[in-house]
Amino acid sequence: MAFDRILGQEQPKKILKNALQSSNVAHAYLFHGQESIGKKQIAIELAKSLNCASPVKGDACDECTSCRKIENRTHPDFFFVEPVKNTPTAREAVIKIEAIRELQRKLAFHPYEGKVKAAIIDNADLMNLQAANSFLKTLEEPPSATILILISSNPFKLLPTLISRCQTIQFQPLTHENIKKILKEIMTEQMIGNDTLAFRTLRSRGSVKKALAEDIENIVNTRKEIVNLLETISFDRMDVVFSQAKSWASQSDQWEIILNELMELVRDLAFFQSGCSESEVYNRDIAKRLKLLATRKTVNSDCSSLGLRKATRFSLYTCRSEVSPKEFSSNVRPGSCSSEKYRQRREITSTSASGEVVPINSTPNW
Repeated sequence: MAFDRILGQEQPKKILKNALQSSNVAHAYLFHGQESIGKKQIAIELAKSLNCASPVKGDACDECTSCRKIENRTHPDFFFVEPVKNTPTAREAVIKIEAIRELQRKLAFHPYEGKVKAAIIDNADLMNLQAANSFLKTLEEPPSATILILISSNPFKLLPTLISRCQTIQFQPLTHENIKKILKEIMTEQMIGNDTLAFRTLRSRGSVKKALAEDIENIVNTRKEIVNLLETISFDRMDVVFSQAKSWASQSDQWEIILNELMELVRDLAFFQSGCSESEVYNRDIAKRLKLLATRKTVNSDCSSLGLRKATRFSLYTCRSEVSPKEFSSNVRPGSCSSEKYRQRREITSTSASGEVVPINSTPNW
């Protein structure tokens, strides 16, 4: 049946099936959890179940005209709202108030063909303030025969008043077994090997999108560079930090990958130093190498996680501030900003390492 086709998310499916069988479906739901774990699919299946011509124990048949129309998003009583970019060069898509007002206009009518009007708001946390306030009125006084489903990967960005008027259902990351099954189905034509499949599954963190988006070769090379740096870095060899930072600074399109890999590797080292097992770290395929590195680098050493973080921030900031590695290493020691020349340079700099504006004469938070 419809819900059974979706792998994982047993608890959300159970909650919704019980609501359908007892005819106790809420007027508004908030499906929240990390990206690409089945929230949108289950929302669509819920809309199909409510309008199915031949439901079986509350579940959709997937064969009737209504189910097929909703699957193809052509049903007159099914509405799907998602963020759009204002301009082609816009950095982030948003849901504007015009889209919400158009939805409200459509919801004001009685169902045209189905039993219930179903509206899905994908990435609801990207509604701007005007859209959110306007949609709040619909949640407070929902039209008859209407179900509203909000989907969000960042529910903390939603207005508390929106959340309080929805029944929230949390979705969990998918298991490795489910990720493997999904990847095999999606990537059948690519004939991926078992090693690649295992690597993608391990790095998916329970998200299908992350598993599919991984550039395996690029990830392996970047991670190798970082591990080599972690093995050789010390505050006596700051030239190594600056040399690598300069190399990364010219790869602006790779910054997100580099920082994510660095964060996850430092996390794994901290886990090993805390006595955790290999099953609890992200980079299990190089767990032995990381475990050896963790035993060599103690918390109090120059290469501790905190020290590396500070060193990286210093190096990235000074590279953007055009302070030479030699000048920095000869005048500034870890945890100190005693160099008058460095302090003056820092005070007149107005751009941080991440590219955001820093107030003049402010001190960066190392």
